[in-house]
Amino acid sequence: MQSAGLGWMLTGVLVCWGTMALGADVPVAPPTETSADGLSAEIELQPPLPATREGGTPYDPNQPLTPYVIRAQRDQPGGLIESAPEYAPVRGVLYSYVPGQWTSVVVNLVATLTAPANRDEIAYVVVSSTAVQSAASSAFAAAGANLSKVQFILAPLDALWIRDYGPHFIWRDGALGISDSHYYPNRSRDNFIPTLVGDDYFLMPTDDLPLYFSGGNFMPGPNRTGFVTALINLDNPASEGFNADLIAELYQAYLGIDELHVMPQLPFSVDGTGHIDMWFYIVDPQNVIIAQFKPGSNATAVTITENAVPYMQNLGYTVHRVPAWHNTRAHYSYTNAFRVNDRIFIPTYGAGSSAYLADDAAALAVWQQAAGPGVEIVPINCWDIIPASGAIHCIVKQVPRYTGATPAVQVIYPRGGELLVAGETITIEWVATDTNNAPLAEIDLEYSADGGRSYEWIASPADTGKFIWTVPDEPSADARIRVTAQSAGGAVGMATSAMPFEIVNAPQTRYDFAVTPTAIAAFGYQTSNWIPIQIQRRPVNTSVGLAIANGIAQSGDNVWYTSLSPSTGWESTHVFDFQINENPAELLKIDVTWRGYADACTQVELYVWDNVANTWGDGQGLLGQNRFFDNWAGNRDGLLTGTIRTDFERYVDANGVMTLLVYAERGTFSGTVVRTRHDYLSAVVTTQPPLPTYCPGDMNCDTLVTFADISLFIAAIKTADPADWPFDPVGGVCAYENGDFTGDGLVTFADLSGFIAAIKTNPEPCETMIP
Repeated sequence: MQSAGLGWMLTGVLVCWGTMALGADVPVAPPTETSADGLSAEIELQPPLPATREGGTPYDPNQPLTPYVIRAQRDQPGGLIESAPEYAPVRGVLYSYVPGQWTSVVVNLVATLTAPANRDEIAYVVVSSTAVQSAASSAFAAAGANLSKVQFILAPLDALWIRDYGPHFIWRDGALGISDSHYYPNRSRDNFIPTLVGDDYFLMPTDDLPLYFSGGNFMPGPNRTGFVTALINLDNPASEGFNADLIAELYQAYLGIDELHVMPQLPFSVDGTGHIDMWFYIVDPQNVIIAQFKPGSNATAVTITENAVPYMQNLGYTVHRVPAWHNTRAHYSYTNAFRVNDRIFIPTYGAGSSAYLADDAAALAVWQQAAGPGVEIVPINCWDIIPASGAIHCIVKQVPRYTGATPAVQVIYPRGGELLVAGETITIEWVATDTNNAPLAEIDLEYSADGGRSYEWIASPADTGKFIWTVPDEPSADARIRVTAQSAGGAVGMATSAMPFEIVNAPQTRYDFAVTPTAIAAFGYQTSNWIPIQIQRRPVNTSVGLAIANGIAQSGDNVWYTSLSPSTGWESTHVFDFQINENPAELLKIDVTWRGYADACTQVELYVWDNVANTWGDGQGLLGQNRFFDNWAGNRDGLLTGTIRTDFERYVDANGVMTLLVYAERGTFSGTVVRTRHDYLSAVVTTQPPLPTYCPGDMNCDTLVTFADISLFIAAIKTADPADWPFDPVGGVCAYENGDFTGDGLVTFADLSGFIAAIKTNPEPCETMIP
């Protein structure tokens, strides 16, 4: 992701196989070979990639050795986001099955999870091909797994460490969604797994969290608290805009964490991951397990873990200690465990060395004491996998279980506050979750133009979370979308837009490279980092030809503009000047849309130039790096969107030019070319509707002047102040001014002769004033 935070990557040794081929979406596969355990030759053997990252994990030897807390400073609108702690109800567990990478441990875990007849937890297993799926099925069955409780997800993979690269499951007003942080750049296929799992398999909305951290370095706790190590600061450095306030804000906005507790990072010589799950685990709201390093262990590791004890006690936890030690073979951790309802799976090592049997027994006893009666502690042999710097917490990801009696629903878009134009097409977005995460039987979409007093049916689509809707010609200042979800058993859940949105009749002009290429100039190539970008409206000056983009390209069809290859450590950077012909004083909104992607799951960000602050921002007043319209990281096309609603002169200069920035947060590294692909870019400008045409004498909006208008004309004469005109034009009564025949701005008896003449003339229908 970030250049400074990933400096270790730029000079590191490439451990994972393959590189990013020019123009390709994913790394080149290694040669096919027969596996050591006799699996089919169709199966690709992946070299056993460790939990540690290529090039090494950054470490600050001068870090404070005591924990501290940071708190979000901004309220986050748009619905309640929460992270589910690991002790919360679990529907199933995600695994990755990668031939050649500790498959025996995965097989043991899947079999142990699914075998009991009285349990319903599902094993969701990610595999890279149908051949691997067949091999995994055979291995699971041979180990005693119940295959009826195994569901396979087909997706490209680099490694099995799904805790670290996998989805962060979140609750969105009670419905299940996903937040996706950034993982090791060299493992771009793994980095893309959360989007594939969320968008394509679970059909959950996936939010692109613009932070670099692995799942093993995040432990959500009770009351919207979370725990990480100080590695979060090295991976998201202040030099790139990530001060403590921004980090806290992003954890709150994307993960629902109000208080983030930052623990010191174990020395790299002890633990190669820097992750909190290697020495810390929250068992339940009252109990936490912290590693206790054996005498003679690294002094810094001892100090860090000992300092954590009183800190957690002051937070109200009972602290339990399990053995920990490190030698030339591995960092042996008993906290790298995971909970599935009333079972806790813990790593053990005595199967590989009888010298560790006593430690296994001691750890099991501590876990049982911490978990209490009614919780089963399940030991899993981790002797083979622990030298790879991780055990079993690193290779699983719990899928939360929704336990409500009726479906939970959230309307994602339009959420409220938007300005929609009659006739334009938008995508209604929602998320809905049924009891035990069961599929929903029916989804109904409706809209209201009167603040929810009445609703009109839109459609009853499949529960995909998205529906393309043409905004009706029904102007409203208090419109809402309602989504109703019905379970197979008839239970109903419902949600509406959190706040009202507007629908207006207004003209729109589209500027894009397919329709008006002469109205846009595009420049690009590369910058070394954010510093030259933040103070320059045009930090790059290489003209690029986006006129070929047709707005319908998808990854692999080669109908896009592909940027030049940036230098190693530099970042793909493009600016776009739109010549906006409309008067900024007459604008209602500007909608910006970019479609494309960057190689290797690189984060791409969309900014707008602020003419007052002379820097880049989000079009809503926030400025600087990471204050963007939108961001996307994925190995296929994605959309970046943004809307400007106010202060248009900040973004459209005196010459009518609006400048956008598309910035990729990583350049060429370790031989992998990270170029941006641009399919489409547009700015849709919505302006104030034209002044209405008056129809003199028509007081009831039927476009005719008849005796039906007399009573309203008399009412206008009786209205001394036009501002007191009591009739609602939307309700079918036209403007006060339609009764003004003398042009003095008032309706008086002086207008009577003109009104009578209009009735006698009985003209052809005319256009009336309808605000």
